[in-house]
Amino acid sequence: MWYEWNSEADFDNWHNHLCAELGFPIIGTNQLTGELDENAQKTINYTISFQVSDKYIAMVEDEYSDGLIATNLRPPMPEHSL
Repeated sequence: MWYEWNSEADFDNWHNHLCAELGFPIIGTNQLTGELDENAQKTINYTISFQVSDKYIAMVEDEYSDGLIATNLRPPMPEHSL
């Protein structure tokens, strides 16, 4: 579901707190051995925000949405889309 924040700083504060709780960055694992692969690309963000008008919006799973404001705003379509 999409949620909104009043500023980029508000989103960043929420996102940084959640990432810390979830243990980001997440280090990839070798699928063959199950061991951590320090050379694999790390997952550093839970989600990303988009500015729409004067709000910042992002997709968030329900289990992490407590206290967030649901929104009908959506990111603009890229110019090259049909």
